Amino acid sequence: MKYLCLGYLDMQTFDSAPEAVKSEILKACFAQCVPFRNTGKVVEEEGLQHTSLAKTIRPRKGKPTVTDGPFIETKEQLGSFFIVEADSIDEAVAVASLHPAAMFGEEYGFGIEVRPIQ
Repeated sequence: MKYLCLGYLDMQTFDSAPEAVKSEILKACFAQCVPFRNTGKVVEEEGLQHTSLAKTIRPRKGKPTVTDGPFIETKEQLGSFFIVEADSIDEAVAVASLHPAAMFGEEYGFGIEVRPIQ
């Protein structure tokens, strides 16, 4: 079964961090991606561009309406996604727990949501 894993962060807090701090976090994240990918369970993995580049489409009076920005105003924004193929949600969670967003960046709201794909 496949599981969609969504990586979140508080973009405003992360953006306000000094460049040297962000660079160190990203360096640690890239290093952690090696054992994460080496599980052989990661089908696809991508980071997302900044939320300021997002567009949202919503139905309004039976027609699609496009607005700037992410769909929902929340403290944390979607920053990455990956797909894990696993025998159970527990195995998918174990693999997702190796992703950098599960190990670093607590102060920036890093976190992962794991959801079965229909």
